[in-house]
Amino acid sequence: MAGVRTFSGVAHTWLCDEMGHMNTRNYVGMFDDAMQHFMLTLGHQAMVDGERRLGWADVRHEIDYKAEVPEGALVHVECEALRVGNSSITYRQILVLTETGEVAAVNKATSVLFDLKRRGTAFIPDVMREKVKPYMAEDV
Repeated sequence: MAGVRTFSGVAHTWLCDEMGHMNTRNYVGMFDDAMQHFMLTLGHQAMVDGERRLGWADVRHEIDYKAEVPEGALVHVECEALRVGNSSITYRQILVLTETGEVAAVNKATSVLFDLKRRGTAFIPDVMREKVKPYMAEDV
């Protein structure tokens, strides 16, 4: 198993532009929500780690738009890890039109574990390194 579903949503009217499809800025919102769920899958608990002043800072996004997401479409995001460094994780997120299975967009992103007290990077804990193994992409 490589990918895990990390987000499900709807391309509501208010997420769409004058052309009747989801606006670019809303893809990023869905990918951001999906990233938080992926990190939870890997053991990062946002509320607990927030009290410890640890969070994730996105440092790179590269999005390829593959198909239009029309108003009212059901969508979901599947995520898999590509690389785990000392303090960063690079991952791929695939936005899928749920009803057809068509890939709408692919986001390759890198997020860094960030110590909010020190205002610098933090080391990814070993427990997260273990939990990410089943979600490593096979085609890296």
